[in-house]
Amino acid sequence: MTQKALMLAYAVGAYAAALSSLVYIMGFLADFGVWKSICSGPSQSPWLAGLIDVCLIGLFGLQHSITARSSFKRWWTQVIPASIERATYLYMTAAMTALLVLFWQPVAITVWEVRASIGVVSIRIAYLAVWGVMTGATFQFGHFSFFGLTQVWATLRQVPPKPAKFTARYLYALARHPISLCWMVAALVTPHLTVGHVIFAASTFVYIMLATPFEEADLVETLGDTYIEYRKRTRTFLPLPK
Repeated sequence: MTQKALMLAYAVGAYAAALSSLVYIMGFLADFGVWKSICSGPSQSPWLAGLIDVCLIGLFGLQHSITARSSFKRWWTQVIPASIERATYLYMTAAMTALLVLFWQPVAITVWEVRASIGVVSIRIAYLAVWGVMTGATFQFGHFSFFGLTQVWATLRQVPPKPAKFTARYLYALARHPISLCWMVAALVTPHLTVGHVIFAASTFVYIMLATPFEEADLVETLGDTYIEYRKRTRTFLPLPK
């Protein structure tokens, strides 16, 4: 009983850590409501700050991409129970998010600034909509599975895990990777855009462009012809008809 309780607590903790990280990044990019934002901290050489920030995004992406691959998971689940693999991944991602925030160097050179109240409100609403789409997308293929709770709950109930769930409806009928699209644009949806925001957005864009082919290869391996046919009729990021 103690082991089951610890496993459940571990998964719930991972869920809380993941959601807390997302909420913090939301405030971090908006420069609002957090102890350290994308614009806060001591200023230094913009070139040095930009280099450090690009490396931080690269380090985050490296961890995120390697530990999400099927080949890594097959090895990793020989070390830890498969039921807590996703939860462990979320803990690692939360740690990398904390590292990114802690060492982020501001480059507070203004690219644009909207001061009109209606413009600021409109942009803030659009920003919240981006995060709403990102969150809503997780419910289409299993929100609690995405955040590691379903796997642990199935183990505690001693039922076999369900196969990977494929969806091609709603957001996923428009684009194959709506969450990635949201990550690419989130930093740019701000009334006060700085060079730091541009660095974050550009680095994220490059990472996603490099990582997506590997993610798609995993999806083809898992889903086979179903995903191949889906890929033929649906664009990768832009919600436009083929």
